[in-house]
Amino acid sequence: MRRIVGLTGLIALALVTQSVTAAEKRCGWIENTMPSSLTLTDRDGSWDLVTIDWQTEGFDKNMPSTNRGDTCACLTVVTDKKSMRIVKVLGGKLLPTSTCQRDKSLK
Repeated sequence: MRRIVGLTGLIALALVTQSVTAAEKRCGWIENTMPSSLTLTDRDGSWDLVTIDWQTEGFDKNMPSTNRGDTCACLTVVTDKKSMRIVKVLGGKLLPTSTCQRDKSLK
């Protein structure tokens, strides 16, 4: 019985320490590099928003409208740092392109 309780505790701990984060603000370039593909590139790297077979939760309701190509924006999101995916979009706003162009932390 103790072994089962110990195993259950380890599983619960593993679930708590997953790489999914609390809501955070991420600012950078929203890029439409390929059909059916959308990423946010910020100081930490490139985060998937949409791929050909996957779409972020809340994308349809909470994602600001973007143009084709590159758009500068800040998004409030939940991320999975291990997979570099944005798992949920809570909101966001578009910024002038010059904001991202001046930001030296963006590549």
